[in-house]
Amino acid sequence: MYPIRTFSKLFRLEHDNPDLFVAQYKAMAQQMPLLYLLIISSTLAVSNANLYHAPVVLSVVFPAALLLGCIAFFYWFMAIPESAEPEELNRRILIRLHGTIWNHLMFGALYSGWAIQLFLTGDVSTQGLVVAFVGVSAFGIVLCLMHVRGAVVAYLGSALVPLIAFMWMSEETHFRTGAFIVIMVALVFVIVLSRYSRGFARMINQANLVKRQKLEAERLGKANLALANQDSLTGLANRRCFMSTLERRVNDVKSHRINGIAVGILDLDGFKLINDVYGHSAGDKLLVEVGRRLSALQSSRVYISRLGGDEFGIIVSNKMNDAELIEIGELLCDAIKAPFCVSGKKTHLGGSVGFAKWADQSDSGESLFEKADYALYHAKENERGGVIIFAAHHAEIIREVREVDRLMQDADFIDEMSLVFQPIVLPNTATTVGFEALARWSSPVLGNISPDVFIRSAERAGTINKLTAFLLEKALGEAKKWPEDLFISFNLSMQDITSSEAMVRLIAIVNSSGVDPKRITFEVTETSIMDNYDTALLSLSLLKNMGCKIALDDFGTGYSSLSYVRALPLDKLKLDRSFITGIENSEDACSIVHTMVEMCQSLRLDCIVEGVETKDQLSILSAMGVKLIQGYYYSRPLCSNDAVDFVLEERRLDEFRESPMTQSDMAIIS
Repeated sequence: MYPIRTFSKLFRLEHDNPDLFVAQYKAMAQQMPLLYLLIISSTLAVSNANLYHAPVVLSVVFPAALLLGCIAFFYWFMAIPESAEPEELNRRILIRLHGTIWNHLMFGALYSGWAIQLFLTGDVSTQGLVVAFVGVSAFGIVLCLMHVRGAVVAYLGSALVPLIAFMWMSEETHFRTGAFIVIMVALVFVIVLSRYSRGFARMINQANLVKRQKLEAERLGKANLALANQDSLTGLANRRCFMSTLERRVNDVKSHRINGIAVGILDLDGFKLINDVYGHSAGDKLLVEVGRRLSALQSSRVYISRLGGDEFGIIVSNKMNDAELIEIGELLCDAIKAPFCVSGKKTHLGGSVGFAKWADQSDSGESLFEKADYALYHAKENERGGVIIFAAHHAEIIREVREVDRLMQDADFIDEMSLVFQPIVLPNTATTVGFEALARWSSPVLGNISPDVFIRSAERAGTINKLTAFLLEKALGEAKKWPEDLFISFNLSMQDITSSEAMVRLIAIVNSSGVDPKRITFEVTETSIMDNYDTALLSLSLLKNMGCKIALDDFGTGYSSLSYVRALPLDKLKLDRSFITGIENSEDACSIVHTMVEMCQSLRLDCIVEGVETKDQLSILSAMGVKLIQGYYYSRPLCSNDAVDFVLEERRLDEFRESPMTQSDMAIIS
């Protein structure tokens, strides 16, 4: 059985290796014209040599039929439609290769039988010619078939074996010698072509392995490129892809391939609160849904990507007027406003958008992005949930901000920074119980700069921690001169309470100041806490453990979540002045403030109301039970010496009111 299996392998095609049998077919197809040119030439030559010696059947009819059969097989072998599907194409190729083996097995037998018949009817000269032509043509045919080992073995076996056997049985010594030579040459051919066949198979397999590895490398490269340019959470393009696309579009505008461009930034309003309340997993699911909604709004003109966090980038190609651009922004915001389902509950988000339009050749992708970022900032500060397009007055503000940033980098804190102190008063007795320290900057170039402006500038410049430490040291130095029953209130920025290094420095300043920590109140805003809640909570707890008081400033203007108010180590809440404006004429404003005051009482927190400027406001707030007031009604912010004089004068008046009057005093008054 083993020899049979071994012999059968000579004819076997590797059906499970389409790369190999397709390569075999292509190589055969290239050799096929030469093969049949050789067959036709040798057949005509043998036929012509025996035309006058052999019967017509052998010299004309049989070779003509043989040639017609070869031509028919040639056309059948070559006739495979290139448009066929891969599976069908492979199936047809296998059929052609199998057909080649069987065809040459049959052709070799017929050719050998024809040659033997001619040999029997011819003379010595024609017999030698027949043997020569048959032998030479056989080896030529074998060379043409060398890519298909089965066809080689089939042809050699069917064509040469009968002829060699016939010649060997001949009584002529030279025919026997010829038969021996043919046997040896045939063996050499079989060995060489067998090796070539295996080498060809290895070469094809190796080439296809290299090809597959190359394709796999290209696929992985494309996949890596896609991953490098795709946001893994939402499936949108990421920041890297956005910036590279932006630069390409800018170049398109500069080269006039498109006639305009607008860059936008969309920021989600309320996402951080949902993310903190329901957890990061819910936040991720929310971003996935936001990405799905925004993806549905992309078009050939509108390109959207996720820049990071809850910010999304927008590129609008071709020129648009402001109304069209605002319409696109509102469409994006409306898609986000539709309710979301988070942890089985309906939640709502909002969106603010800032756009910047291409103006001239001086614009770059970076400058457009910065302008869009500023427009977004302006939208969130002034028109939350709206769409703002960067305009000329925004450019002027940016120039001013950059000038402030430049000066902040070189500011001499000792000479340029100062503090003023605004009294915090008990309204029922008009008694000052503390002061809020307020920073002031007098720039030698720009003059007095608003605290809102220079504090943000210090945060951008990375100098806020240094500035806070300087001002706290200065403030506590002044507080040390005050009566010990007065507290001082001092503001901390977001970067102060989220930096462990900054907190260590502030704690060291408090410990070395000589001021009782119980007299110190640190004020923080809701926004600064929510930017990094866990770190902020840890920092405030450290200050609280020292004995310092913690106040939540501008309450009601940020997240206003009672869960956070209860979790934070708070002692005081400060109601923003925006709630007080118009309280004299608005029942709604009164109700809101009254609710907040009652909430503070329920939570056992001191309530400080800012921005009190009129007697009517004071009367209304006093009737509500407000315990602490701050505002221009009592005093504007004072320099340190004036603050001390203010308190001393206030206390002298209190002593005078409380002391009994003599008759001379009464006389003077009367």
